[in-house]
Amino acid sequence: MKPYRVTVLTSAAALLAGCVSQGPFPSLAPRPDEQLAIEEPVREAPQIADDSALRVQINRLASEARAGDAAFERDYEAAARAASRAGREGSDSWLDAEQAYSRAEASRTRATDAAAELHQLAQARAGLPTSPGDLAALAAAIAQADQIVAAQQARLNRIRR
Repeated sequence: MKPYRVTVLTSAAALLAGCVSQGPFPSLAPRPDEQLAIEEPVREAPQIADDSALRVQINRLASEARAGDAAFERDYEAAARAASRAGREGSDSWLDAEQAYSRAEASRTRATDAAAELHQLAQARAGLPTSPGDLAALAAAIAQADQIVAAQQARLNRIRR
């Protein structure tokens, strides 16, 4: 190395050595606050009371789905009878069967509308505090309405074939 480089490096090392503190250093042992437990406290969920207005609405929509099923049943029986007597496409008996089928399909509206409203109600309540009892009643009503709608569609599909 060249002599001026050695001098610069030696001077820099001497200057840096003067920056080191000779006093007491802080301990690296854990401080008292660092030894405290940091788990979240257990909080109980608030108890939510049943909502009587919600139950009335659920019961009304479930009743509407069942009433729609009864109306469908009457129209379905007529459609099934007409379909069994239907002749070739375009004949009078075939047209009668098509009209009866259309009436049966239209009578599903009450049940499908009730099922749709129940699903919308469940979506609306998803972000609101709702009691477990109300949630169970809503889920049961939705399951019943969905079952009614699916059964009606399956029966109409059999006639359509």
